[in-house]
Amino acid sequence: MISTKVALITGGSSGLGLAMAHQLADQGHAVILIARNATRLNEAVSEIQKKGNKVFAFPGDITREEDLQNIAKQLQSQFKTIDFLILNAGVVHVKTVSEYSGAEEMKQDLEIDLWGTILSAKIFLPFLRSGSKILFISSAFGLLGGAGYSIYCAAKAGVVNFAESLRRELLRKKISVYVACPPDIDTPQFRRELERAPDWLKQGGKRGVVLSAETAARRILRKCRGGRFLILINFDMYLLSALSRILPRCWKDRILDHLLPRP
Repeated sequence: MISTKVALITGGSSGLGLAMAHQLADQGHAVILIARNATRLNEAVSEIQKKGNKVFAFPGDITREEDLQNIAKQLQSQFKTIDFLILNAGVVHVKTVSEYSGAEEMKQDLEIDLWGTILSAKIFLPFLRSGSKILFISSAFGLLGGAGYSIYCAAKAGVVNFAESLRRELLRKKISVYVACPPDIDTPQFRRELERAPDWLKQGGKRGVVLSAETAARRILRKCRGGRFLILINFDMYLLSALSRILPRCWKDRILDHLLPRP
């Protein structure tokens, strides 16, 4: 039985998830990583173990209930509770709605980013006790709609609202719930996104500063010590949040229409 604090991270084999795993492991957490790619998962484990930290890995697809239930059964014999549940796994496809080939392709972002997040929360919720924390990783695009990201935006907005609902359901149990809406982060997924993006998206409008995964992880985890549900970690999103409260909707739309890329 593990006696130290335990953090479980979905999508923990690379990018932001791996950066958070390193930082939590350095802080003394035993870290559990879940990801689909077994090779990258093993590489992540080796990285964390080099520093003498405790890490456990389980390959699995968060959209498959059977995978998550099997992982949960294995965890029951080793872990009494999970102190920090981080629901980070996600994908992004950059296309306008008219460019999708059909329903199956359109469902990919929804199934992983939204359904997989909801299912993971449901399966691992019994491991949480009073004082535990849940962190949902949404996106800046969970708070606004960007051209070329329609399905991704819908999924990430769903994550924000699901997290808010769950927060209220868990208030009496004293389980803290947070949702982070970070800007662009320099991860393998973000680099693939840029490679596949159309020219109009690369050249037009303002995307802002790209944060390193380590910086984003540090800022997000620091804010999980407070009581504020929505976590913003860059000036642009602070400003957008403030303007959304002050300006009429039509003014905010005009500003975003000018700033964001469009076909």
